[in-house]
Amino acid sequence: MKILFLHGLESGPHGKKYQALKRAFGEIIAPDCTGVIDEEKRLNIIQATADAYNDKFIVVGSSMGGLMAMLFQQQKPESVAGMVLCAPALHRLPESTFSFDMLPPTIVIHGSKDNVVPLKTNRPFGSRLIVVNDDHSLRGSTSKIIHEVEKLKLKLATKQD
Repeated sequence: MKILFLHGLESGPHGKKYQALKRAFGEIIAPDCTGVIDEEKRLNIIQATADAYNDKFIVVGSSMGGLMAMLFQQQKPESVAGMVLCAPALHRLPESTFSFDMLPPTIVIHGSKDNVVPLKTNRPFGSRLIVVNDDHSLRGSTSKIIHEVEKLKLKLATKQD
């Protein structure tokens, strides 16, 4: 099972979160959606990248990448084993867009000092929401992100055995 990292709107595919994931887990697949604002175009790039690997993924999405992770999971649920979403920008779509009950194992990490994505947007995740003392970038929470990806990997590996 591979890790698919989806970066945010104002970042790139090989930023700090990607680098931390790479140090912790080795190969990380990170489609380049730099400068692509249109969600459909981003989704096409993500799907083309994922299709090239023909695998199930743990998807780690940051901000708009978190939104794209949710959209990717809706379109290709067979490709997504689980998700770790970092301050996902779900405020960009109507609340009724997602069925939170139908998600694969999903954890959301959101900063209490986030002034970009409202924390209330991610409250529907309930017990899957982890609030950290950080801002939207979650720079101070990289170890928590790595820890949650590791926990998810272990949980999914035991389900496959």
